[in-house]
Amino acid sequence: MKFAKLKNRGHVSVTGEDAETFLQNIISNDIKKLERTSEQNCLHACLLTAQGKYLHDFYVSKIEGGFVLECEGFDRTEDLAKRLNLYKLRAKISITTTDHVTIYASAPTLRTTSRPTGNEISFEEWDIERIKNAQPDGSRDAEIGTSTLAELNLDECAVSYTKGCYIGQELVARMHNRNLGKKHLVAARFKSLPPAWDVEIEGIGFMRSSCKNYGLILVNRETETKLKEAQTDDSEIYLLGL
Repeated sequence: MKFAKLKNRGHVSVTGEDAETFLQNIISNDIKKLERTSEQNCLHACLLTAQGKYLHDFYVSKIEGGFVLECEGFDRTEDLAKRLNLYKLRAKISITTTDHVTIYASAPTLRTTSRPTGNEISFEEWDIERIKNAQPDGSRDAEIGTSTLAELNLDECAVSYTKGCYIGQELVARMHNRNLGKKHLVAARFKSLPPAWDVEIEGIGFMRSSCKNYGLILVNRETETKLKEAQTDDSEIYLLGL
């Protein structure tokens, strides 16, 4: 089994008798899935604005007395905890943070703080595989408070459409049901090094995260279809995926 040591990760712990209800009412995925499956040790979910725009995504795991949210590290960890505290009100919970933790991952939802057995790959190798699979890496790919989950390809893997209400649920459900997502992150292979973040690539879209000669681009879906039909193996920028 291959695994990688991830960079820039933190923990927000939510514990107490109301921890499950508290999280279930505000995050985008169904926390009860952790009770129904043994195929994953954590659950990918998001915290959104009231208007359904991206603030944070994280991986939720059960711990004694509550849950831990593995998220982006340092100031992003503190920001997530601050936003959760805004919704605490009278809930019987405690929210604590560790803004720098070592995380090992062998799959998006197989993550641990203990070094697993197997073959360790570099973070760069992990990052390239993430990009090839068009998976976002938090604020490296999202415009905080502006991006939608459909744009970030999180509308399937980090959302439950059956759990009921949560913060920002209305926009997410409407975009999903009406297929309103006009653009999203697309993986690309570059002949040379990719441009910097948010640089507009003429005729394609806006640059997001990259590693070596691979990167994610925010592309209009109609543009994506046309480019993929016209591209060849010699294209300066080759869009990956079906």
